[in-house]
Amino acid sequence: MNVETFRKLVKLDPEDALSRFGLGQKLLEVGELQEAAEHLRFANRKAPGHLATYHVLGQVLVKLGSYDEARGVLEEGLKHAAGVGEGMGRDLGPAMEEMLKGLPH
Repeated sequence: MNVETFRKLVKLDPEDALSRFGLGQKLLEVGELQEAAEHLRFANRKAPGHLATYHVLGQVLVKLGSYDEARGVLEEGLKHAAGVGEGMGRDLGPAMEEMLKGLPH
């Protein structure tokens, strides 16, 4: 799906965290970082167990130079990833750890 398709989904249900996540991810791909961050923050608040949101929001915040916020998001994501057994999202823990290591101090 493209940005416009996700915009339509968000318009149909502005409270849907997964539509907001999808829109944020697509906006990251096209370089609309500020708007991507807004949608991803919303998705993160609405669905705090969705690990991919922490990962993608962390990427956006790093690109925006918001390192302190990125650090907090990634650390929170790691806490959630630690509680995941096998399966979906388990690989995101190491990816978020790597992103954390790369942040300026």
